[in-house]
Amino acid sequence: MRTAFAGLPLSALAFLVLAACGGPEQAEGPSVPEVAATPAADGGAVKVPATIADTLTIICGKPFSQDATAGTLAEIFGAQNVIPETIDGPEGEQVNVTAIYPQDRSRRIEVTFANEEERTVLTSVTIRGEVSEWTGPGGLNLGDGIETVERLNGKPFTMSGFGWDYGGYVTDWQGGKLNQIAPGCRTTVRFNIPPDVHSEDAVLGEAPHSSTEPAMRKASAYVEEIQISWMQEHEY
Repeated sequence: MRTAFAGLPLSALAFLVLAACGGPEQAEGPSVPEVAATPAADGGAVKVPATIADTLTIICGKPFSQDATAGTLAEIFGAQNVIPETIDGPEGEQVNVTAIYPQDRSRRIEVTFANEEERTVLTSVTIRGEVSEWTGPGGLNLGDGIETVERLNGKPFTMSGFGWDYGGYVTDWQGGKLNQIAPGCRTTVRFNIPPDVHSEDAVLGEAPHSSTEPAMRKASAYVEEIQISWMQEHEY
């Protein structure tokens, strides 16, 4: 079993990508509710750090800095809400993650560590699914459409085609705002398309596509996964 690491180049995604989840039919995501100190599903409470302000946001900083551990996250979110899991990955692989709020679909996120056994040296934080109370860097939300992500990035971007294990990932932010949101920390976004669009051959396959392509706009692609990841020494 191995931990997934995020990367923007498509060639690096093979050890990064977790299993894809389904998404909503709408092209735009929901607004993020205020959740300061709301009770957890199992009775715990969120102790929201000042750096997260009044919303649940994944950021390249505390509590998700590189020196974060399962222990420091447990101090914030409650030990009962920080649980190691093994989940299905691409191509039949198994991936080790630490789930925060594992049983709460609206607040679940997944964290990976460089040291899996000790759960130290945080490498990535992932939001996935249909909707979430969490928001990503720059105001990204699950369900956002291509035009919204272009606006947040400040320019178009490049993404892989759909219909394969590593499909729908943004592979190049083209130097936009979402490229590196902090030194050594980057954003990875994965799009999905509604099932009835999979017959559109123009957006299928491993070839790269510009977000401005008419076929991509017509496909009603929406964000189904948002991840921040700290670059490792070999990636600089």
